Amino acid sequence: MPRGSAATRAAVPDDGEAVDLPPIAGARRGLSFLFASRVFRGLAAGLVTIGFPYLVLVDLQVGAFVLGVLYFAGALSTALLTYALGRLGSRRALRGTYLLALALLPVATGILLLPGTTIWTVLLASILGGFSATGSLAGGGVGGAAYPLQLAVLSDLTPPDRRTRWISWFTFVAGMAASFGALAAQGGSLTDVFALAFGLSIASVLAAVPIPVRPVRRGRRPGVASRRVILRFTATGVLNGVSQGLLTPFLIPFFVLAYGVTRSDMAIYTSIGSILGTVSVLSAPLLERRYGFVRAIVGTRSVTAVLAVLIPFVSLAPALLFYVMMPMFRVAALPAQSSALMGRLPGADRSEGAGTNQSARVGAASASTLFAGYSFEDLALAVPFVGYAAAVVANAALYVRFFGWNGEKIPTLAPASKLP
Repeated sequence: MPRGSAATRAAVPDDGEAVDLPPIAGARRGLSFLFASRVFRGLAAGLVTIGFPYLVLVDLQVGAFVLGVLYFAGALSTALLTYALGRLGSRRALRGTYLLALALLPVATGILLLPGTTIWTVLLASILGGFSATGSLAGGGVGGAAYPLQLAVLSDLTPPDRRTRWISWFTFVAGMAASFGALAAQGGSLTDVFALAFGLSIASVLAAVPIPVRPVRRGRRPGVASRRVILRFTATGVLNGVSQGLLTPFLIPFFVLAYGVTRSDMAIYTSIGSILGTVSVLSAPLLERRYGFVRAIVGTRSVTAVLAVLIPFVSLAPALLFYVMMPMFRVAALPAQSSALMGRLPGADRSEGAGTNQSARVGAASASTLFAGYSFEDLALAVPFVGYAAAVVANAALYVRFFGWNGEKIPTLAPASKLP
């Protein structure tokens, strides 16, 4: 569709009712390439998720606080990059920005393959690659700056009435790939792990090149209605980030430090948890239809709060059981939440909306990650777990406050049939 056409202008007004656009030409082919790109990236992310903490804690032999600093750097840079790239994608060029975001991960993993790895080169890689571990493997915990752009592209390729289903399958495929990547990390040396991640992340960039992307009108800004939607989802993202930053980066180190679990065993447990979480996202369309996106989020994530509180106070076997169960409840409603955000924004604002939301989440996670690293070494191992639960409960309350128990305070966009 030509930039600035009547249909485009009607779909992204500065005020008043906004309408959704139908999928662009070549959407089916584009979805195939998008899914392939995400599979390659998911495999790479799973490898890095397992390999990175062992590189820092075992090979470089530094403590949990330094690991927290590295995760903080990765999370903070991801927050800044996500915000900047999201705005750039909505206001200038979505295709070029998306490819740029994808290219950061192979650069980062390539740095880890350079001879003479030091804490400073690892820091640089963490900053460029977003090695923050502040999100699930399915949701882009590693290299998370690309996920909002992927979400915007996916939303433009799918019809509104089936968007949640497509996002569920997209998350499922990504999570399965990340699970297999984490499982593959149990074998070979760390050099082998990062070399494989490097090759897969390059393949992810190449697969994304043929994806059709609708042009955006340069220089435009989100209208009043869009800014209201973005603000509310961003506020919930802050508390979500606080909870993730407190615990997610240190779940693996917890079992390493508290129980001495080996890398091969931890890779298996992480893969099981990721697979359970990945399968659970397929229930998102059903949860959305049955309960609405707010109740689906509140119900599933409240279970993770309970599991988190229990982990540091039980023995190894139940702690591992709760660990592998947490992703299943944590991400079950993620596609419904993503679809709710995309469905309340016109196409041209989705990159900025998703980027701002994730930027707030990851930015908040970076600060809480730093505190969690300090807590692991100087306070008590249980502190991040209890803090996680408190933040999840507060986040659930904010969803209800902003969107209502049925999630209808901010309506979805009008259907594309209302276009002139």
